[in-house]
Amino acid sequence: MMENKRFWTYENKLVTIFFFTVGFVFFDRLALNYLFPMISADLGLNYTQLGLLGAGLALTWSVSGPLGGFISDKVKSKKTMLAVLVLAFSIVSLLHGLAQTFAVLFVLRLVMGVVEGPLIPQTQSILAIESSERRRGFNLGFTMNTSNALFGSILAPVVIVALATSFDWHTAFYLTIIPGLILSLVILKTVKNPDPMKFHALHAVKSTEKVKVKDVLKHRNIWLSIIVFSLSMTTLLAFQIFGPTYLVQAKGLSDTTMSFVMASFGLGYAIFGFLIPTISERTGRKPASIVSALLLILMPLALVVTDSLPLMMVLLFIGSAGSGIIGMSMSVIPVESAPLQYSGLAVGLTIGVGELFGGFLNPMINGALADKFGIQTPLFVAAGAGVLVLLFSLFFKETAPSKVPLPQGQDVNGSVRV
Repeated sequence: MMENKRFWTYENKLVTIFFFTVGFVFFDRLALNYLFPMISADLGLNYTQLGLLGAGLALTWSVSGPLGGFISDKVKSKKTMLAVLVLAFSIVSLLHGLAQTFAVLFVLRLVMGVVEGPLIPQTQSILAIESSERRRGFNLGFTMNTSNALFGSILAPVVIVALATSFDWHTAFYLTIIPGLILSLVILKTVKNPDPMKFHALHAVKSTEKVKVKDVLKHRNIWLSIIVFSLSMTTLLAFQIFGPTYLVQAKGLSDTTMSFVMASFGLGYAIFGFLIPTISERTGRKPASIVSALLLILMPLALVVTDSLPLMMVLLFIGSAGSGIIGMSMSVIPVESAPLQYSGLAVGLTIGVGELFGGFLNPMINGALADKFGIQTPLFVAAGAGVLVLLFSLFFKETAPSKVPLPQGQDVNGSVRV
């Protein structure tokens, strides 16, 4: 009994709740990609429209992400805001099932981006405050990468396609509101607003001082993270948006077979998503990022260059280790590169710009390229972006607490210990 009490600390409760919260964000976000072969046949949509649906969500996400990060550093009741946002994106996901035209779907994607964007920087900034220093890399990687992979890349293709096959794609969307309702109630009941006194104890700068974008961007790792995350998102979203349709329409796989192929990537994503940030606590963030970036290139090419399904699934599993660089550049490195006073804004800026380029422009352009040159084109663009991720990762400044020599009394991010 004592063992359970020691394990079930508030930090672990928070990690568990945010694991499911972030997971369902990506479950709902990616569900449309796996259902698009059915939706396109029903509504008569083309590849350009597929790209626009991904771009619309990313556009509003890119605006609401930084804004949500800023608000999360200022708002008094973080848990109330979080619970409302979770409920809101669940309702919007349900409304997708009512759509009968591309225009309605597009508007719903825009709205979903508005309500989902603030969730990631808010959960990550709360974790940055509440996590112990030795657990920060694991907590951020586990709640961001592993949950994203488990729910968005394993459960979403298998569960959402199974529901749509058993009923229809409309019903599959209707059912997504159930976990959102449950999570909203759990957040209100369990999550605590960070203690202001604890927050002040972590920083030399008081939280009442104005948070400025220029104070965040003056750190080299922040703008490098923005570039790396933008390119990583280009690779990931081109793969996730166009990969399922490529497998069905170009490779001739059934919807069910496609869902299991994509799930093999998700399985690796779930494992490597937290394993690489955790290993980086010992090896350093930079070496782990470089290895992860190298494997990221393999991910989209595995679909194009192989016809053997077992080999394709093995290569996707290995390539999924590229997910490590996504979580590292999005949250771990930014949080450790600037004072935690700016953690919400640092993560929000990285996500916002990354969504603008990798999430908005990327699928929109790739959709047009797919219509003109073939559905395989976005996957080659994704591989090229992976090469650039590798090159920029070489310039990261190490931030892992175990690898950075610190002046006495100072944290890795420059804050003074008190």
